[in-house]
Amino acid sequence: MDPAANQVARGNKWTRAPQLGDLVLAKVKGYPFWPAKVSRPEDWNQEPAPRKFFVLFFGTREM
Repeated sequence: MDPAANQVARGNKWTRAPQLGDLVLAKVKGYPFWPAKVSRPEDWNQEPAPRKFFVLFFGTREM
C-alpha cells in the first residue's frame, strides 16, 4: 500500500485506503454521496492530484 494513501486513510478514519477498482460512495460539494469506482487518472488522460483519489461516477460517466 502506498504510504501516502495510508496516511489519508488514517486522517479520515477509514478502515483502509481505497484501492484501484474499489467501489466507493464519493461526495462532491453540492451533491449527495454517489456510487463510484476508484480508477487511475492516467487511464483517462488526467493528471493525478496529491492526496485525492480519482473516481468514475456510475450512471453519469463523469470523473
